[in-house]
Amino acid sequence: MRFKYPYMENGYTTYGEKIPDIPVAYLLLKAGRFKARGPAVIDTGFDGGIYPNMEIIRMFEGIEPKAKVNFENPLFGLSEFEVYTAEAFLYTGMQQLFLGEVRVYIPTEPELITGEVLIGREIVNGKIKSLTMNSQEGYTATEV
Repeated sequence: MRFKYPYMENGYTTYGEKIPDIPVAYLLLKAGRFKARGPAVIDTGFDGGIYPNMEIIRMFEGIEPKAKVNFENPLFGLSEFEVYTAEAFLYTGMQQLFLGEVRVYIPTEPELITGEVLIGREIVNGKIKSLTMNSQEGYTATEV
């Protein structure tokens, strides 16, 4: 099954120049009895699976991490993350594509938490059969 998502607009700089639009997919995560859904930026610069925002982080409160790992952060250097797992789906409208169990990497340093959710290479290369990012027409197409 194939889903097609329009790029998200990213606004303008303080000088009035348009910031490039962002390739996204719509992600649904399930962890225990909790669910989170919304747009997630496709970020091939992130080595892991899911880089969560605060709403997703709250889903894992009180749960022990499966592991701890370190990633190199361009601004902060070597950074520690706790690793959790969740069931993941891509969705559009009423349709869902099951990606399977994915790893969610929660930074241990609060300054590394952002408002965006990222889908990293662990999912792009390991769970998605085909990914097309067409910047000219402004869409992302995924096939699982």
